[in-house]
Amino acid sequence: MSEILVSGLTIIRNGVRLNYPFIEAIRSALSICDEYIVVAGDSDDETLDYLARLEDDRVRIVHTEWSPRVRPRKCVLAQQTNIGLGFCRGSWCLYLQGNEILHEKDLPHLRQLMESHAGDESVEAMLVERLTFWSDYDHYVAAYPRRFKYTARIIRPNIGTYSIRDGMSFAVFDQFSTRGRYPNAIDTGADLYRYDYVHSVDQQARKFSDAVHRSGTSVQADKDYFYQHYPRQFLARFEGSHPAVMAARVQASPEGNRLVLEQCRSDLSLGERKRVFESYLYSRFGLPALSRNRFKLTGPLARKQRPAFAAFNGTLKPRLTIKG
Repeated sequence: MSEILVSGLTIIRNGVRLNYPFIEAIRSALSICDEYIVVAGDSDDETLDYLARLEDDRVRIVHTEWSPRVRPRKCVLAQQTNIGLGFCRGSWCLYLQGNEILHEKDLPHLRQLMESHAGDESVEAMLVERLTFWSDYDHYVAAYPRRFKYTARIIRPNIGTYSIRDGMSFAVFDQFSTRGRYPNAIDTGADLYRYDYVHSVDQQARKFSDAVHRSGTSVQADKDYFYQHYPRQFLARFEGSHPAVMAARVQASPEGNRLVLEQCRSDLSLGERKRVFESYLYSRFGLPALSRNRFKLTGPLARKQRPAFAAFNGTLKPRLTIKG
């Protein structure tokens, strides 16, 4: 490691029962971190036992209780993230939620970016792009915003940076003031592999019922959930490589849980047709700097190979290969 110090950060509670790959998330980033803070909530499953097996001197477990008084309920995720930020000593904090994994092919590049921009105060955050898998490890959501959604996952923790809302984004409060703004960010060009929808139908219903950011949602196990929620025009087959830390989970995935893309619904609502058309434009011309982004982009977004949308006949050429 170089002279800069990089902190890793993950929050987790009941990760085993909710089938989160939280151990894989930590291990996916550990090699480029000098310390790793895990904010472990008051779990009633084996989450703490799993964390104890990490046996790495860089990992520090911070035990907390998730207050039932926080409202809106989903904001407890930001509260817990901010507890972890207070323990981060690094020039940068690499933040991963319990279902987010980095690919090993991107790690040297991410570390190099953190080192080369350590002294550049105009860069306050670094972006990754969400690659959200759907139902199994062979399909992902290719339509905007699930695929074309950038999020800050490397941030400066000591400039008045706080996690906001449901813990998915950050704001900078200059000089720790009372008014925040979104951070100035560059795009790393890396993907963030998200496995929050790789479950059986029963597991997905349990997650919706138990996960704090889904609090108040009443969900019954619906065998058609993965076939009806998104139309097949939104989905694509994945032919790239998953992060190495996910190999055991991918290999253990039951054959019976595999999505049959051709059986997904094909009828599109007006809003879904708009999404397909937007995704077609973005695949051709890139994602514009939308005002709704929770960052202020500095420099360009990295150009990537994307799925080709045929916007007018409602079909999606379904294959995308990500090398690495």
